[in-house]
Amino acid sequence: MTTLAGKVALVTGGASGIGEATVRRLVAEGATVAIVDTNDERGAALAGELGARFVRADVAEPADWRSVVDDVCSALGGLDLAHLNAGTSIGQPDIAALSDDDYRRIMRANVDGVVFGLRAVVPAIAARGGGAVVVTASLAGLIPIAFDPVYALTKHGVVGLVRSVAPTLAEQRITVNCVCPGLTDTPLISGARDRLEAVGFPLIPPPTSPPRSWRA
Repeated sequence: MTTLAGKVALVTGGASGIGEATVRRLVAEGATVAIVDTNDERGAALAGELGARFVRADVAEPADWRSVVDDVCSALGGLDLAHLNAGTSIGQPDIAALSDDDYRRIMRANVDGVVFGLRAVVPAIAARGGGAVVVTASLAGLIPIAFDPVYALTKHGVVGLVRSVAPTLAEQRITVNCVCPGLTDTPLISGARDRLEAVGFPLIPPPTSPPRSWRA
């Protein structure tokens, strides 16, 4: 018996990396899944392969979030689970060299995308009587990361947000949790992969199991 049969889930950044691995596992567990991503070609192809739904959206845009939730609820009947996974890095260790564009780009994806995502999905999940939200944070949300300090800033912020909203969401029968993986072998680290492999730094493969908080 599948553990998530009858549940509707959405995954941001679902076209690759951790998001794709989560989508595949959710489908295998019986959930109906909406893949949310800006990569039209990959997102649509993955949705076609798995019998999922693809919704193109920029998670940093509030209007896109309204469209995503309206689409999922209209097409799939509601929303039970959300994995707010989309994110990016800039790899800039020198704070004095940080450009305005890089700062705005990473804050939009890693912080705005989670804040606006939570704001949008919570009412829909509550309308189903409760459910679960999982946010991809990072080990960088728990420890200093000298090679990308602004990335660490965003992930510390996400961890703090999730810890702080959890009690209120629990009153609506919604669990919210962070996952804080180390460096995972996804397109996010593609620019640094050769250097990491050269020094023998272990890379974690994308997960193949859904977060425990989604299991009955």
